[in-house]
Amino acid sequence: MTTPAAIARGTAAVAAVAAYQAGAHYAAATPGAHGVGLALALVPPLLIALGAALRSARRAWLVPLWALACAALWSARAPLAQHFGWGLYLEHASFNVAMALLFGRTLARGRIPLCTRFATMIHGTLTPAVAHYTRRITLAWTLFFVATAAVSTLLFAAASIVAWSTFANYLSLPLVGVMFVAEHACRRFALPGEPTAGIADAIRAYRQTTRESAPSGRVP
Repeated sequence: MTTPAAIARGTAAVAAVAAYQAGAHYAAATPGAHGVGLALALVPPLLIALGAALRSARRAWLVPLWALACAALWSARAPLAQHFGWGLYLEHASFNVAMALLFGRTLARGRIPLCTRFATMIHGTLTPAVAHYTRRITLAWTLFFVATAAVSTLLFAAASIVAWSTFANYLSLPLVGVMFVAEHACRRFALPGEPTAGIADAIRAYRQTTRESAPSGRVP
């Protein structure tokens, strides 16, 4: 059962993503907003790096190294701001490549496809038909994220920064929603009579997977 705290955290996360994307598009579309763009390009990875450094057993030298990197970036802020678009592009493309790897690496021999793991967490033991379907869906998600990264790269290289930003900040996440809806429709057609799960179930399964102590997904 979803608790009010979980709902609040989810709402805050959605609001943060929406604010980030609106700010990134503002920076891309507004002349003179280079500083905003640079901040949005650097702050998220720097916060992630700081969190990793603080959790590491080597924090005694990683945290000072992080601070040194921040100082170097600050001293070079003027030239970096002129090319902030590269930072935004790399964040968007690397996220989609990472998601493609997250799904795609579980398709290797001897591993359990990620969507199969999700379905097992939700429904328990799977029939062969469901196991086959979830493997194909894992492949579909892999190709989806590869295609998103490819389109992002093509637009960044060949179109205006505003056109790229429109795709990256205003279309990418809605396309994920479209993918969920399309998959749900395909599932009802390919697996008639099988129990179905919603997006919330998939999200809970994903969160459970990321918390597992043995995330390799290898078949025992």
